[in-house]
Amino acid sequence: MWWEEVRRRERGELPARRFQALARSRRAASLALSNRKEIATPHLGAVNSLQVDLTEGRYLLSGASDGSAAVFDLKDATEYEAGFIAKHRSILLVDRQHEHGHKFTVSKAIWYPVDTGLFVTASFDNYVKVWDTNSTQVVMDFKMPGKVYSAAMSPIATTHMLIATGSADVQVRLCDIASGAFTHTLSGHHDGIMSLEWSTSSEWILISGGFDGAIRFWDIRRAGCFLVLDQLRSQLGRRPPVLDTTMDNDQKKLGRSSSSKSYSVQQRTANRKKQSKALHKSLTMVRGHTQQKMHPGMSSSQNHKTAHYGAVTGLRTTTDGMHLLSSGSDSRLRLWDIDSGCNTLVNFEAMRLQTSKPLQLAVTDDPSLVFIPCMSSIKAYNTWSGTTFQTFRGHYDHVNCCYYNSQDQELYTGSNDRQILVWSPSTPALTEMEDDDKRQEGFAADEDNWSD
Repeated sequence: MWWEEVRRRERGELPARRFQALARSRRAASLALSNRKEIATPHLGAVNSLQVDLTEGRYLLSGASDGSAAVFDLKDATEYEAGFIAKHRSILLVDRQHEHGHKFTVSKAIWYPVDTGLFVTASFDNYVKVWDTNSTQVVMDFKMPGKVYSAAMSPIATTHMLIATGSADVQVRLCDIASGAFTHTLSGHHDGIMSLEWSTSSEWILISGGFDGAIRFWDIRRAGCFLVLDQLRSQLGRRPPVLDTTMDNDQKKLGRSSSSKSYSVQQRTANRKKQSKALHKSLTMVRGHTQQKMHPGMSSSQNHKTAHYGAVTGLRTTTDGMHLLSSGSDSRLRLWDIDSGCNTLVNFEAMRLQTSKPLQLAVTDDPSLVFIPCMSSIKAYNTWSGTTFQTFRGHYDHVNCCYYNSQDQELYTGSNDRQILVWSPSTPALTEMEDDDKRQEGFAADEDNWSD
């Protein structure tokens, strides 16, 4: 099938971008446990966080429960085992033995978005630390009021250098690397914040998920959140509130005279005008925060909306910024339309998720597939239909995080078994033939006229 795509591309029938998208999708659909790449982790505890740098797509950063963080070079292997298995050992490690290392679990480790010279770690020791990669020293640290569950930096920010942090405290705190101080706090959650995610379409929009089951959207330039997702809101806008009244009018209309019928029509027309005005007002307050922004504290019904029955354990936006994926302690995965704030009602097939700690989700660039840790396995779901595409099994304990490297179309997963596994696309037949030719050439060098 892929040969047909190559021929169509050669003939000019298939655009370059379409050909590239098809190739990426095909490789993502053929992921399997790699038999050519292995990551030797120095961690002595569960791996909680994984991320590949956004600039080169080369360095993998990991954080673990033993208070350590490590960096791996994914391009240059440290050694080769059995001649062809590339083994990657850590090129940088900061642990409890380090002078400024974390004392407790590292819950999140993230790269500085525009340079591999800095990375950030968040820990249960109440500290968020910024590290210099070259000197392995702490550049600055921020003391939080409780355990830090999540930290995030905007991948598209050009005008700010803010680290959003979520802790056992009810407030989201923004730390500024440029000044080394807190800029401001975002209040609205009723319990701790377990997951954070920046929008991929606006550097000012931050999304937070808390233990209270709420997902809130914040514009960091303004006070208060402008949107709280509601799992019961599944259509654009609100359902007309006087639908029953309209039905009653239709029933009463049957027993009235012609004059009363005309009056009933006028009454219904007036009611519809009122409905449209009320609907426009509600949409303006819920969606159009630029026109009239409503703080959740102004409405108790708005303030107590929930996206999950239980804690929000994971958040992930699609690359185009149009949709948001969320996981909860209710073992549900939901797909949200960010523009309308509606639940798309995609019925993802049954899954069993961890409930006591944050989960790191991953999506492909399409985004046709979403990867989510499901106990000791990782499940890949079709984003739009919710069907299970594939189940990856290889870990011996609960999986906590997964990261999809769009540059190499590889999936990295971290687990309580202290291992980081690499899932690579299946090797094409052509590459296997080339490898066989190389092996035969190597053997030919040792042959002589007497060899069979």
